[in-house]
Amino acid sequence: MKISIVIPTRERAQYLLQSVQTALAIDDPDLEIVVSDNASMDGTDDLMRQFDDPRLVYVNTGARLSMRQNFEYAFNASTGAYLVFFGDDDGILPGQFRFLRALVEKHKPDGLSWRKATYGWPVEGYGKKTGGIRFYRDSCFGGAQSYKGRDNLTKLLTADVTALRPVPDIYHGCLSRDYMIRTSMDSETVFDSTIPDVNLTYRAILKDGDFIHVDHPLSINGYSPASTGGGFGAEQKGQSTTQTAQTFASENQTDRMGDVLPHAGSVPLAFFSTLETLRRNHGLERFEPDYTSWYRFVMGVSGSNPVLADKLRGILEGHATATGTQPALNAALAGPRRTKRSKRERLTRVADQFHSFRLSAADGTENTILTAAHTMDAVLGDDLGAVLSGGMTRRTAWKAAKRRSKRFQRQL
Repeated sequence: MKISIVIPTRERAQYLLQSVQTALAIDDPDLEIVVSDNASMDGTDDLMRQFDDPRLVYVNTGARLSMRQNFEYAFNASTGAYLVFFGDDDGILPGQFRFLRALVEKHKPDGLSWRKATYGWPVEGYGKKTGGIRFYRDSCFGGAQSYKGRDNLTKLLTADVTALRPVPDIYHGCLSRDYMIRTSMDSETVFDSTIPDVNLTYRAILKDGDFIHVDHPLSINGYSPASTGGGFGAEQKGQSTTQTAQTFASENQTDRMGDVLPHAGSVPLAFFSTLETLRRNHGLERFEPDYTSWYRFVMGVSGSNPVLADKLRGILEGHATATGTQPALNAALAGPRRTKRSKRERLTRVADQFHSFRLSAADGTENTILTAAHTMDAVLGDDLGAVLSGGMTRRTAWKAAKRRSKRFQRQL
């Protein structure tokens, strides 16, 4: 069974090299690695010509597209029965890929989700904790668990998005091609809103499905000055120093398939807009969200950014008028501001930190997503396989990983 790893890219050749190398390091002949270049002008095409591996497929859109369109282009260029998408500053763990394959071949789910690791590229002047990987006890060596997409329906409709877990995902997750087409709006267009990964996650909740989750890292989410997510976060705080978020917005203007709500440099608004767009595109109006909760969630992020707050309020007022939900918006604006994390979530984060350790990802003078992937594989070893087969307990596997970690430099 062929599995496709898909890497959409745009103007990030300095990160893409090592990102692709994490996938090429996988020892698996029935693997396809698709790099979809969104008309980059930074030498990405020359970079890709350096590789000589029959599993690698490089395509170029020929003209700048929106993120949604590039994801769609990449999907159509792939042929695998299952697909994994990740970004051009992210990576996969080559030594753990065998377990991903084993799980989808055994269970044949609509999708497989996992706990991704996080790595910050050590770029001078960027970030506080970069160049290392943190291992969390409760995010490693978990056994496979089945769940339904609808298990998270109430949380989604009430804007409890931080509690949406586990959830299906195409970005640092794995979905079957059949499921993606079967749940599409027209049996042809796989991604039909601005934020492609959120689209698939929310769609899997609204349309349901049979999924498998494993509490274990199979990939690494990298963040860098060029990251789209980081650009959104900075713009949301009024601290953006790059054009990432602005470029994202301008490219979306050329996409014929727009969202219900406009872009405004707000992640929560993008989440809400994705939900409303899915309801419109897929005829899912019966799943009416708790508008008071969603309006409160969107407004709660503005914090000390009055410009963003005014913009968000104007957008929501227009939507409330169009949907007849002005009372819900009034209630949201009159109530207390929603905090980013609840007290329970903050306590959970503290507990997770206590049962964790952080290692440098450096290998000599190199510190990239590739060295981070090799570090993680060396520490995790093959023990997930023993846990999945019942030959080892999760606790024993964690202790073994901690012993192996002593070979590497610790970070605070």
